[in-house]
Amino acid sequence: MQLPPFYSPLKSIKSTITSGVIIVAGLFATLGIGDRAQAIVVSGDPNDYIVSPGNGFDGVVSLTLQTSVGRFGCSGSLLPSGRHILTAAHCLSDDFGLNITNAATAFFNLPTGRFGINTANIFIYPDWDGFADFDSFGGDIAILELASTAPEAAQRYDIYRNTDEIGQVSVKVGYGLSGQGNQGFNPSNFPFGVKRSGQNVYEVLGEDLDPGILPNAFLLYDFDNGLPQNNAFGFFGIPDLGLGLQEVSAAPGDSGGPTFINGSIAGVGSFISCFGEFNCVSPPDIDNLLNASFGELGGDTRVSTYASYIDDVLAGKITPTSKVPEPNTIFALFAFAAFAVTSRLKRKVKEKV
Repeated sequence: MQLPPFYSPLKSIKSTITSGVIIVAGLFATLGIGDRAQAIVVSGDPNDYIVSPGNGFDGVVSLTLQTSVGRFGCSGSLLPSGRHILTAAHCLSDDFGLNITNAATAFFNLPTGRFGINTANIFIYPDWDGFADFDSFGGDIAILELASTAPEAAQRYDIYRNTDEIGQVSVKVGYGLSGQGNQGFNPSNFPFGVKRSGQNVYEVLGEDLDPGILPNAFLLYDFDNGLPQNNAFGFFGIPDLGLGLQEVSAAPGDSGGPTFINGSIAGVGSFISCFGEFNCVSPPDIDNLLNASFGELGGDTRVSTYASYIDDVLAGKITPTSKVPEPNTIFALFAFAAFAVTSRLKRKVKEKV
């Protein structure tokens, strides 16, 4: 099983830094079989950030996606209908925004066990053209309509509709690789399988760093450790150390996962990035590698911008991008397995977002 996960589409932020930002077309992790997801890179012990069932995030799901090029996994969150999962468009599409997913299952970790529900319909935001569209980058959002209603024990989450996200403390939840901020994600010690959460702060809009990003499409955050030399946005003249060592970063496998403000979904995980043409520049990056370590930055799709699209999908006003020929099946799994994980990097060739 392969899990795509976080992309790093920013190559050059021409208005602020000439050396640009590293670009990775897909940061993939390969599993033998099964499901995924330990999540979130943290400043301390990753085991301190594990989310147990029954603690309010049971509606945050892991997604198993069968595509024309392999089996992948991402994260997602249950919307108020109880039938729809909000996730990232790049989880379901190729580099040009075309749907390549032909089967998808959402897994819920609940106090009563682990349940999977197949997907009936896929909705990819119509203006999403993939990370290859560097001239008008935005719209990395998608919705999966489940074949049956999610269990009542799984929380439903409203979307955040206000536009005051910048500066607010937010909570990230996901199923990606985990690790510690000085070294970044570590698939050997923290393989896929456990949900995690942690806090960060949105500090700037995507278009404020690069005019190639569509207005209001992305909310950006950096991974701070309390030291000015590892403050990524400080290199843009934004000397805010955020929450310092209380911050976390998303990582591969967290794509599509939610970021909450006051309990509502404000962001959908899209990409991580860093300064540098081939390796991450240090400082601010702590180790010269794009691996969700201190000194890097990330971008989430700004949900408030796409609120009307989400509303229309839930209201049945949007034609699905594709229908999934899967049976209306719900099943429970009560055992977990350990899987060996390896990762590989694939580099995009185009510049600009």
